[in-house]
This record gives sequence, C-alpha cells and structure tokens, in this order.
Amino acid sequence: MLREAPKKQPIPAKTLLIAAGAFFLFALLFLVLRSKGGFSLDQKFSQSKRLPILFSVLGDKDEYLFSLYAEFYPNEKKAALFFVNPKTSFDDGDKSLKEKGSSAPSYVESVLEDTLDSSIPFKIVWTKEQFQNSINLLGGLNLFFEPKSLHITKNYARNKQTYVLDGEDTFDWMSSLADESMISYIRRLEIQETVFLTVLEAIHEKKDLLGKQRVAYLHSQMTTNLSIKEWETFIEFLKKEKIHFGVSEVPGEPMGRPKLRDEVLKANEETVKVAFHKFASELRSLSFSEGERARIEVLNGTPKNGLARYGKVLLNDKGLKVLSVDNAWDSSFKSSIILNRSGNTQYTDLISDTFQGRRVFFALRKDLGLDATVILGEDFQNSKD
Repeated sequence: MLREAPKKQPIPAKTLLIAAGAFFLFALLFLVLRSKGGFSLDQKFSQSKRLPILFSVLGDKDEYLFSLYAEFYPNEKKAALFFVNPKTSFDDGDKSLKEKGSSAPSYVESVLEDTLDSSIPFKIVWTKEQFQNSINLLGGLNLFFEPKSLHITKNYARNKQTYVLDGEDTFDWMSSLADESMISYIRRLEIQETVFLTVLEAIHEKKDLLGKQRVAYLHSQMTTNLSIKEWETFIEFLKKEKIHFGVSEVPGEPMGRPKLRDEVLKANEETVKVAFHKFASELRSLSFSEGERARIEVLNGTPKNGLARYGKVLLNDKGLKVLSVDNAWDSSFKSSIILNRSGNTQYTDLISDTFQGRRVFFALRKDLGLDATVILGEDFQNSKD
C-alpha cells in the first residue's frame, strides 16, 4: 500500500519578506558602491567609463607644488586635465593650498569631490625624490627652450632649443620661481603643465621600454591607492592609445592679503564647477578639434623667403586657421618643429601630420593666445608629399 507523501510546509510570509528585504539592501549597497567608484580600474576601462584620477606633487620639505584633476574618457581616447595652482584658496580663512603643505592633496580631493558632485576613486602623490626617479626611468624628458623660456634657474643654465632633462633637472625647472609674485606662480604652473604632458607623451612614445618590471618600479615610486594591477592597466592604456588632451586650470580671482603682503587666487566653488563641466564638455564635443577654431602662428626658421607663407597655405588646406606668419628669432633651424602652446593636442597632431610627422614639443604659454607655434626649418615646397 502506497504511503501518502507528506505535505510541504508553506514558507511563512514573514520569512519571504525578510529575504526580499535583504536582497533589496544588497542591491542598493551594490549600486552605491558602484556609483562611489567601488569598481576597479579594469572594470572602468572595460566599461568605457569616465575615469577620474587626482595627481599631486610635493617638493622640498613637503612643499605643495600642484595638483592635477584628470578625467580620462577611454572610449573617446580623450582626457581633460584640470590643474590646481598652489596659490589657490578655497576656504573662508583665505589660507592658500601652499600653506597647507603635505595635507593639501587630501584637502583638494575633498573640495573637488564636493564641488564637482563626484567621487575621485584614484589618487597619486609624488614626492620630489619619487618624481625624479620616475623621470630618470623614462630616460629623461625631451623639451624645447626658446629665448623667452625660463631656461635659466639658480642651479641650471639650460641650452636653448632641444634639451633632454633628467629627473633632477626636470624637478628643478618645474619647482623654481622667478619671485613670489602671482605671475611667477601662474608661469610656473604652465611649466608644470608642460612637464606633465611631456611625461604622458613619453609613456606612449617609449612603450617598448616600459616592461612589467619597470612599470612595477614606477608604481613603487608614489603614494597611491591604485593596486599594482590597476596601475599596469592604466599604463597599458597610455601606451596603447594616442590620447588627445585638453588643459585648463581651476579658476580664481586674485585677492590681496595686506598682512602678508601677497595674493591668493580665491576660488568660488560654483564657478569652479561650471568651469570644469564647460571645459570637459567642450573637450568631448566634435567642435573641439575644428580647424577654424585653431590659433596657429607659422615662423620661418630659414634664410629662404616666403617659407612661412607656404606653410600657412599647407595648413589652410587641412582646414587649420593660421593667425600670423613671421620670421623666427633664428634663421639657422635645421629641421621643423611644432610647439604646443595650449595643451590641445588634437591640433598639434594634425599639424605634425601636415609637415610629414615633425616632432611636437610641449611649451605651454597661455599669454600668447595660441594653440601652436610652427617653426619651419626645411623647404617643404621642394620636398615630397
């Protein structure tokens, strides 16, 4: 005789309610962590997300030199670089970031997260020695000095035109001030922008040099919350992709401090927020690389007459706007070079292609109101396309 199977007891409604609530809380926690940057760098790259990183550099005796808030857009192969001057003041007491010393990087992180309504999941801080070691591992930085460049400092008298700086030389140049005036700090920030862009370009150009062991060494020369795996992923991205950069600065109004007889750049958080989002939006728009918006000067660096005007014709044919042509300060250039003045690399990459791949040097000078200076040292009229 078959026995009747026992009836299953129904799951109490209370138990189901608790299970559903637990699942909901888990899902909510998952979403919160995701929005707060809880995902790894690998996941952010694979999902083509906006990737924020805060870079900071400290000098002698923990002097705060500058910060750079960068947003990388992997899917678009673009990056917005937002530099912070150490003379900037965010607080009501008018205390500058420089006066905060080694605590400035974490303070900048907190302020920018509040201002931009976004978390900054990854941070990197270099000391003087660490930054110098990193530059040396890259084989130094290849830069160009013109007569108006700040190429002479207390410790170095650098050659004009092309010059390779080792780590110590680089750090001396990017940390030196002509004096304590606000204009000197602004000019120095342009030098720091020049150096940082050159570092990013060097990583891409020297990709074959940067094997796993060297990348691990670079990771050891910083204070960061990036794991070694995440750092390797980031470097691999810079090596593989030709990134187009844009450069801007945290805006601030000069404000005197009579008791200290100096000035700070007073930053308004709402102004900073609007400025960054406008800058990032323009960078990611198609109009950012429109040739009609370019501001280019062409200089003749040879004794041959009319070469600069011919260079203008070549650039105009590519849709690039040339503001002026003139003779260079020297007529003995042996090859042509391109100087990036604004940090917009899309223009200078196109200019380089126009002139058969001639080298681009970063030499930012916002006071010139230019994107690029082209110095022709060859007769392209008689060269092959």
